[in-house]
Amino acid sequence: MTAQERYAAPRFSRVWDMPNADTFDVPSIGCFVKRYLLNARVSVDPFARNKRWTTYTNDLNPATAADSHEDAGVFLSRLARQGVVADLVIIDPPYSPRQVKECYDSIGIGMTQDDALLGLVRKRVKRVINRLVVPGSVVLHFGWNTVGMGKGWHLLEVMLVCHGSDHNDTICMAEVKLADPQGSLL
Repeated sequence: MTAQERYAAPRFSRVWDMPNADTFDVPSIGCFVKRYLLNARVSVDPFARNKRWTTYTNDLNPATAADSHEDAGVFLSRLARQGVVADLVIIDPPYSPRQVKECYDSIGIGMTQDDALLGLVRKRVKRVINRLVVPGSVVLHFGWNTVGMGKGWHLLEVMLVCHGSDHNDTICMAEVKLADPQGSLL
Protein backbone atom coordinates (compact mmCIF):
# COMPACT_ATOMS: atom_id res chain seq x y z
CA MET A 1 0.00 0.00 0.00
CA THR A 2 1.38 3.44 -0.92
CA ALA A 3 1.42 6.43 1.39
CA GLN A 4 -1.19 8.13 -0.78
CA GLU A 5 -3.49 5.19 -0.10
CA ARG A 6 -2.73 5.39 3.65
CA TYR A 7 -3.46 9.09 3.87
CA ALA A 8 -7.01 10.34 3.71
CA ALA A 9 -8.02 12.90 1.13
CA PRO A 10 -6.75 16.37 2.04
CA ARG A 11 -8.86 18.31 4.47
CA PHE A 12 -10.33 21.48 2.95
CA SER A 13 -11.91 24.43 4.72
CA ARG A 14 -12.79 28.05 4.08
CA VAL A 15 -13.08 30.66 6.79
CA TRP A 16 -13.47 34.44 6.97
CA ASP A 17 -11.06 36.59 8.97
CA MET A 18 -9.81 40.17 8.92
CA PRO A 19 -6.51 40.64 7.03
CA ASN A 20 -3.28 41.47 8.85
CA ALA A 21 0.23 42.08 7.49
CA ASP A 22 1.45 39.73 10.24
CA THR A 23 -0.03 36.53 8.84
CA PHE A 24 -0.13 34.60 12.12
CA ASP A 25 -1.95 37.43 13.90
CA VAL A 26 -4.99 36.49 11.79
CA PRO A 27 -6.76 34.31 14.40
CA SER A 28 -7.73 31.42 12.11
CA ILE A 29 -4.22 31.27 10.60
CA GLY A 30 -2.56 31.46 14.02
CA CYS A 31 -4.70 28.50 15.15
CA PHE A 32 -3.77 26.57 11.98
CA VAL A 33 -0.05 27.02 12.74
CA LYS A 34 -0.35 26.25 16.46
CA ARG A 35 -2.26 23.03 15.75
CA TYR A 36 0.70 21.69 13.74
CA LEU A 37 3.29 23.09 16.15
CA LEU A 38 1.76 20.98 18.95
CA ASN A 39 3.29 17.84 17.41
CA ALA A 40 6.63 19.38 16.40
CA ARG A 41 9.88 18.69 18.24
CA VAL A 42 12.18 20.79 16.02
CA SER A 43 10.61 23.56 13.96
CA VAL A 44 11.98 26.23 11.63
CA ASP A 45 10.57 29.55 10.42
CA PRO A 46 12.82 31.41 7.94
CA PHE A 47 10.34 34.33 7.63
CA ALA A 48 9.35 34.65 11.30
CA ARG A 49 9.05 38.43 11.70
CA ASN A 50 8.23 38.83 15.42
CA LYS A 51 6.84 35.34 16.03
CA ARG A 52 9.13 33.14 18.14
CA TRP A 53 6.90 30.10 17.92
CA THR A 54 9.47 27.77 16.35
CA THR A 55 12.76 26.30 17.54
CA TYR A 56 14.74 28.30 14.95
CA THR A 57 13.54 31.74 13.83
CA ASN A 58 14.87 34.05 11.14
CA ASP A 59 13.82 37.28 9.49
CA LEU A 60 15.78 39.50 7.15
CA ASN A 61 14.74 42.58 9.13
CA PRO A 62 17.15 43.09 12.08
CA ALA A 63 14.45 45.02 13.97
CA THR A 64 12.34 41.86 14.41
CA ALA A 65 12.43 39.46 17.36
CA ALA A 66 13.81 36.57 15.27
CA ASP A 67 17.02 34.84 16.41
CA SER A 68 18.75 35.29 13.04
CA HIS A 69 18.59 38.08 10.48
CA GLU A 70 19.80 36.73 7.15
CA ASP A 71 18.48 35.76 3.76
CA ALA A 72 16.08 32.81 4.18
CA GLY A 73 18.14 30.57 1.86
CA VAL A 74 21.37 31.40 3.71
CA PHE A 75 19.66 30.73 7.07
CA LEU A 76 18.25 27.37 5.96
CA SER A 77 21.56 26.32 4.36
CA ARG A 78 23.38 27.10 7.61
CA LEU A 79 20.94 24.96 9.59
CA ALA A 80 21.38 22.10 7.10
CA ARG A 81 25.20 22.33 7.40
CA GLN A 82 24.84 22.25 11.19
CA GLY A 83 22.89 18.99 10.92
CA VAL A 84 19.54 20.37 12.06
CA VAL A 85 16.68 17.99 11.26
CA ALA A 86 13.26 19.63 11.44
CA ASP A 87 9.91 17.93 11.64
CA LEU A 88 8.06 21.19 10.88
CA VAL A 89 9.01 24.09 8.60
CA ILE A 90 6.92 27.19 8.00
CA ILE A 91 7.11 29.05 4.67
CA ASP A 92 5.48 32.50 4.87
CA PRO A 93 7.50 34.77 2.57
CA PRO A 94 6.27 38.00 1.00
CA TYR A 95 3.55 36.99 -1.48
CA SER A 96 4.22 39.50 -4.27
CA PRO A 97 7.08 41.55 -5.72
CA ARG A 98 5.46 44.65 -4.20
CA GLN A 99 5.61 43.05 -0.73
CA VAL A 100 9.26 42.07 -1.29
CA LYS A 101 10.06 45.65 -2.26
CA GLU A 102 8.29 47.01 0.83
CA CYS A 103 10.26 44.60 3.07
CA TYR A 104 13.58 45.46 1.46
CA ASP A 105 12.89 49.20 1.44
CA SER A 106 12.00 49.12 5.15
CA ILE A 107 15.52 47.88 5.99
CA GLY A 108 17.45 49.80 3.37
CA ILE A 109 18.25 46.91 1.02
CA GLY A 110 17.92 47.43 -2.72
CA MET A 111 15.66 44.91 -4.43
CA THR A 112 17.20 43.20 -7.47
CA GLN A 113 15.40 41.79 -10.46
CA ASP A 114 16.17 38.27 -9.16
CA ASP A 115 14.45 39.14 -5.86
CA ALA A 116 11.25 39.80 -7.82
CA LEU A 117 11.31 36.31 -9.37
CA LEU A 118 9.38 34.78 -6.49
CA GLY A 119 9.05 31.33 -8.06
CA LEU A 120 12.82 31.08 -8.36
CA VAL A 121 13.36 32.31 -4.79
CA ARG A 122 10.82 29.82 -3.40
CA LYS A 123 12.34 27.01 -5.46
CA ARG A 124 15.75 27.65 -3.84
CA VAL A 125 14.21 27.78 -0.37
CA LYS A 126 12.27 24.55 -0.94
CA ARG A 127 15.41 22.78 -2.20
CA VAL A 128 17.16 23.53 1.11
CA ILE A 129 14.08 22.62 3.16
CA ASN A 130 14.16 19.18 1.55
CA ARG A 131 17.65 18.76 3.08
CA LEU A 132 16.37 19.74 6.56
CA VAL A 133 13.43 17.37 6.80
CA VAL A 134 12.87 13.62 6.99
CA PRO A 135 9.89 11.48 5.97
CA GLY A 136 6.92 12.36 8.15
CA SER A 137 7.98 16.02 8.49
CA VAL A 138 5.39 18.70 7.77
CA VAL A 139 5.78 21.95 5.83
CA LEU A 140 3.23 24.72 6.24
CA HIS A 141 2.88 27.14 3.30
CA PHE A 142 1.16 30.51 3.23
CA GLY A 143 0.54 32.57 0.12
CA TRP A 144 -1.67 33.03 -2.91
CA ASN A 145 -1.11 29.66 -4.62
CA THR A 146 -1.04 25.95 -3.88
CA VAL A 147 2.22 25.01 -5.62
CA GLY A 148 3.58 23.35 -2.48
CA MET A 149 6.74 21.29 -2.14
CA GLY A 150 6.26 19.13 -5.22
CA LYS A 151 7.01 15.47 -5.87
CA GLY A 152 7.48 13.31 -2.80
CA TRP A 153 5.02 15.24 -0.64
CA HIS A 154 1.41 14.50 0.28
CA LEU A 155 -1.12 17.31 0.78
CA LEU A 156 -2.74 17.08 4.23
CA GLU A 157 -4.81 20.24 4.43
CA VAL A 158 -5.81 23.43 2.61
CA MET A 159 -7.51 26.29 4.42
CA LEU A 160 -8.67 29.32 2.44
CA VAL A 161 -8.96 32.47 4.50
CA CYS A 162 -11.29 34.98 2.87
CA HIS A 163 -10.52 38.53 3.94
CA GLY A 164 -13.55 40.14 2.32
CA SER A 165 -13.85 43.14 0.04
CA ASP A 166 -11.27 42.96 -2.73
CA HIS A 167 -8.49 41.37 -0.65
CA ASN A 168 -6.81 38.21 -1.91
CA ASP A 169 -7.54 35.10 0.12
CA THR A 170 -4.64 33.68 2.11
CA ILE A 171 -4.09 30.05 1.18
CA CYS A 172 -2.78 27.92 4.05
CA MET A 173 -1.40 24.47 3.21
CA ALA A 174 0.06 21.58 5.16
CA GLU A 175 2.07 18.85 3.42
CA VAL A 176 3.90 15.80 4.76
CA LYS A 177 7.15 14.45 3.28
CA LEU A 178 6.98 10.92 1.94
CA ALA A 179 9.94 8.52 2.10
CA ASP A 180 10.32 8.43 -1.67
CA PRO A 181 8.64 9.96 -4.72
CA GLN A 182 6.78 6.71 -5.46
CA GLY A 183 4.74 7.21 -2.31
CA SER A 184 6.25 4.79 0.17
CA LEU A 185 6.23 5.98 3.76
CA LEU A 186 8.54 5.06 6.62
